[in-house]
Amino acid sequence: MSSTFAVRSLQQKVSVTLFIVMAALALLSYLTLQSVVAPAFDQLELDQATTNLVRAERAILNDLDNLNAIVGDWALWDDAYDYVRGEYPVFEDSNLSRPTLSNLGLNLLAIYDGDGGLLWGQVDDADQLKDIAALGVLTGDFHAASFLVRHTDPDGRLSGLLRTDLGPMMFSSWPVLRSNGSGPIAGTMIMGQLLDTEHVDVLRRRTEVGLALTPVGVPAETTPALDAPLRPSAAGAARHEVTPSDVVSSALLSDLFGQPLMVLEVRTPRRISALGGSTVDGALLFLGLAAVVVAVVTWMLLRQIIVVPLAGLASHIVSIRKSGDLTSKCGTNRPDEIGALSREFDRLTGELHEARKLLLDQSFKAGKADLAAEVLHNIRNAMTPMINSLDRLARNFDVSKKLKVRQALDELASGEAEPERAGKLLSYVGSAFSHIEASNQDAADNLGVASTQARQVEAILADQERHAKVPPLLEKLNLDEVLDEAVLVIPRGEEEAVELSVGDDLHHLSVRANRISLLQVMGNIILNAYESIRRSDTPHGRIGVHVTREMVDDRPMIRLIVRDNGGGFDVETGQKIFQRGFSSKQGNMSGLGLHWCANAVAGMGGRIRAESHGPGRGAEFHVLLPAAQGGPQ
Repeated sequence: MSSTFAVRSLQQKVSVTLFIVMAALALLSYLTLQSVVAPAFDQLELDQATTNLVRAERAILNDLDNLNAIVGDWALWDDAYDYVRGEYPVFEDSNLSRPTLSNLGLNLLAIYDGDGGLLWGQVDDADQLKDIAALGVLTGDFHAASFLVRHTDPDGRLSGLLRTDLGPMMFSSWPVLRSNGSGPIAGTMIMGQLLDTEHVDVLRRRTEVGLALTPVGVPAETTPALDAPLRPSAAGAARHEVTPSDVVSSALLSDLFGQPLMVLEVRTPRRISALGGSTVDGALLFLGLAAVVVAVVTWMLLRQIIVVPLAGLASHIVSIRKSGDLTSKCGTNRPDEIGALSREFDRLTGELHEARKLLLDQSFKAGKADLAAEVLHNIRNAMTPMINSLDRLARNFDVSKKLKVRQALDELASGEAEPERAGKLLSYVGSAFSHIEASNQDAADNLGVASTQARQVEAILADQERHAKVPPLLEKLNLDEVLDEAVLVIPRGEEEAVELSVGDDLHHLSVRANRISLLQVMGNIILNAYESIRRSDTPHGRIGVHVTREMVDDRPMIRLIVRDNGGGFDVETGQKIFQRGFSSKQGNMSGLGLHWCANAVAGMGGRIRAESHGPGRGAEFHVLLPAAQGGPQ
């Protein structure tokens, strides 16, 4: 920045800056429109021209395919086959006449015998019947005449464009065979359509493209090329000439022998580029007017509201924002409102500095305490079934101590036992081992539960560590899989005392949530329901998990409902149940479980609430979570 500009007033700096920015924006907009938008319209126009050229080429190919289909129908016709072999002379009277050419849209129909002799032939040129010789390509004077009228291969079919004395012609020559394609070859069936003015007009109307066909010079005699039928140019081989009014696209069409025959020319009006030019001009005009209006309005607002009265204070605020030093003082002694605002701002930043120090200290302590309490509470929930399983496992190991297998084996080994006594000892040993095997299986099951809960403890710790500094990762979760693991919080062996029912349609539904958090939330709720039942001495405890679909604020949600017939709670308890530190349980309970659940559900974009009809009448917990991918899966 020059020294001259640096000493100017803030108002002048803002004015110069606005002018430079608007000028740069105008120049950038102009360059962008001219270098990106306008060429895009031109390219779109060339693409349309190429498309029109391809449409015209395909129209000629389609006509050639139709001609092949007609020739195929006649060449593979038993009546025509018998006629060529001289066995069905009435075929000529019933099928070969001038109306036949008109009905089929043909200019040429010729039938030859196996030796290349003409049996019947007609040429219709502008409603005038002419001899086959008028074409100049099917008589002996033409170097490839025998190649066109004689076939030695049943699959030897010729089709393509052909230069004739009457003009370019679409030509198709097939060997005459029986209807099932069997031979021997009886002769040759030839049909053709002239690409005259009338035909070109039909192509033009059908494709709605301004096309024209221009013959090229007569080439030297060439050897027929079986692999060189009509080959229109690919889009990349087309040539485009841009004129002020049209895009003239041209492609070379080859004849049956691979030699240049005609130039296909298509004219595409330049409507797209004209539209592009109008669009660019309109956009430039709009951007120019918008730039002027924005510059004027911005300059006036800055001058009247911000620039003059708040320049110094704004600079001070920016410096504090960049440095983060709330102890910095503005130091303005002006007696007016700006000075008073500056002094009040200094007092505010000083108080904010002290409050920030206290807040950071308290937040750190509270965060550490909450984290520790929540982790310990979740681990305790996971440890409860693990401890129960280990206790049962210890009892499993005591089974072998109560059995007298060793004594029985010693008595059997001594050989002094009577046969009847020995049989009873063997039966006892077998029964003992069966009992031990059942006990081992039960021990294995208890170990499995303990292992699962140990992994859950490990997952809880890993989740707390992983998410200590980042928000929870939400993923698509199948509800049946989560609940299958969550219900393990109910101690083994208590299934008969507490009946657990889960809705059948859970496997059809999924939610977006954090797996560990949702598992802990549902485990907390189910464990609380179980403990409430046990505390209330309900004769037959029931816990039911149900699910509903609903829309909340135009968002598809899944509602999980956990219902129990335990102790329930009153209205006052219901109002405090999710508060931190509140617990309705007896003993030294922290009251963090449901408080943590509420925070975890809110962090996953959901809601949680509890309902009860009163003490002794059970309770319901509703967990509302976002449905995965817009709804039920």
